[in-house]
Amino acid sequence: MNLISIISPVIDQMESSHLKTQLSTYFPLQEEKFSVIEESFKEFTSQKQNKEVLNTFFKSWSQTNNSAMTVAGLSNRMTMIIHKNQEVKSEHDLFKSVSSLNRIVDEDLAVVGRILHSKLFYNMATSIAGDDSWLSNTFLNKEAIAFKAWKDKNSLRNKDIMVGLLTTLVHEIYTHGEVEFIIPLFENWLQDEGRLTESEIDSALAWIRVHCGPTEKNHFFHAVDAVNSYAKAFEIDVNNYDLKQIIEDYLHLKSEVMGVLNKELSQEYTF
Repeated sequence: MNLISIISPVIDQMESSHLKTQLSTYFPLQEEKFSVIEESFKEFTSQKQNKEVLNTFFKSWSQTNNSAMTVAGLSNRMTMIIHKNQEVKSEHDLFKSVSSLNRIVDEDLAVVGRILHSKLFYNMATSIAGDDSWLSNTFLNKEAIAFKAWKDKNSLRNKDIMVGLLTTLVHEIYTHGEVEFIIPLFENWLQDEGRLTESEIDSALAWIRVHCGPTEKNHFFHAVDAVNSYAKAFEIDVNNYDLKQIIEDYLHLKSEVMGVLNKELSQEYTF
């Protein structure tokens, strides 16, 4: 099992469309980037890691996946259109787009599920690393900063909101692949290491497990609906948008983060 083998079947479930064609065309071309990411997670979970490695991994990795606030900010941008009395062809479809976008972050913001997903990530990283010193920005590498800056720029500062919606679409389908790929690695790693009890492992891995199964898959389809409804709201032709650059940039920057972490793992930090 690899990332593209998890991602592709979900894309195949989409109705025939320009978006489906773009995703099914350009994601498989990123095999080299996927391989870098896969190897990083495999290396990380292959043996016991020292404190510095754990702190750096969790701090930098967190910048590539905890994106609820960015999605919420994109939703704010969309409702601001009404607040500023800007012309909208269909306010109903704009509301549908905002509604679909908000469904992506229900669990993250504890609207359902009763616990913030940022808290679940904190629990995971702190349990595995031993304490929460990983929160320090001293463990944040420049590649992770670049990834987050690019993603926030696309979603929060690009003049074209559609670019932000398409970036969210790419992020959600990728994230589905990532959590499904890593859950057996983390489960086997923590069990083999033997430092945590079964209940502690269950608690530590709650952040990954809660995103597996239908969760991220549903988020992806909410993102698809958000794109299509926004297009109707402003009579935008989605066919005019090429996802190639977004997909390439996303996976290039993500693989840069994970590739650097893998290099650090290969140095003298492991026991």
